[in-house]
Amino acid sequence: MNDTDKILKLKTRLLVEENNDMLVAAVLADSSPEEFIFLRDKYFFDHSFVQVSMKLNVHTNGLQRWRDKFLGQIASLLEYRLPVDDIFSRNKVEALIFVLERTIVFYEEYGHADTAVLNSLKAKLNIYQNLLFAINIFLVSDSQDISYRTIKTKILNHNLPLADLERLIGTSHTTILHYLRLFQEQFYYFN
Repeated sequence: MNDTDKILKLKTRLLVEENNDMLVAAVLADSSPEEFIFLRDKYFFDHSFVQVSMKLNVHTNGLQRWRDKFLGQIASLLEYRLPVDDIFSRNKVEALIFVLERTIVFYEEYGHADTAVLNSLKAKLNIYQNLLFAINIFLVSDSQDISYRTIKTKILNHNLPLADLERLIGTSHTTILHYLRLFQEQFYYFN
């Protein structure tokens, strides 16, 4: 292995590490305050599940479900797949776009990927850019139409349970689910 190959390998590793950090940061940014405390205490301070459980007054089984949820989200994002539950998360969509753009530019510059891989990455990038564009349209809209209000409220409160969305929007859960499903079908079309 010559020096050029070693430098390319190092650059690739640095890109992957930076991209991974960006995606994990997006997951952290979208966590609730309690979930953030769990993640910080468990993985930064290396506290046990029991210690964190006592601090947050959450059963250890609940904490393990949180851990599994976050690991699943991170695993999906590392594969450039946005979990369907996160289509209203502007943080995660923006992070995926940023990471995909960097990766595509890197691969094109160094000829490090075949055409099929690049085309796949570009297709995903296109879907996420369209999704972000739609999210931004809904966020700037002042429309009082129930469909716009539903989507805008969900984007601004993407972790809110359905019952809380019902109270905020002032409509039934079936109406909310209908508009959320329409948005998903229109802007997030992975199979």
